[in-house]
Amino acid sequence: MDITIRLAIPSDEKAIDAFDAFRGNRPTEISREEVWVAEIDKEIAGYITFNYSFYRKPFIKYLNIHPKYERQGVALALVKFIEEQCKGKKLFMSTEADNYPMLRFMEKHQYRLVGMINEIQAEAEVVFCKDIC
Repeated sequence: MDITIRLAIPSDEKAIDAFDAFRGNRPTEISREEVWVAEIDKEIAGYITFNYSFYRKPFIKYLNIHPKYERQGVALALVKFIEEQCKGKKLFMSTEADNYPMLRFMEKHQYRLVGMINEIQAEAEVVFCKDIC
């Protein structure tokens, strides 16, 4: 299975909306070139949003995979793609404290816990960091 990663374009919005668990402002993020999509056989299998909004540090804001493509390496391909853009920097990512699959993913891929933010939402937000060499 070949995974192609490319910058999202406005015409990708409908495909992303079909599985977007976060319901963020993808049109604005796409226009700012902050969204990357993973394609398998010309179908959007997942997306990642990346910017410098976290204290001006590289930050993965959203990572979401179409249910049809979960556990097939799409998330890892997207994260590795962003890591390549961050050589020599610290890359930050966060998730809710009850998102066990994502917590395991971050631990497995050498992201270290650097903090927790309480009272933003029902579950604490857990912040991770990785030094990208």
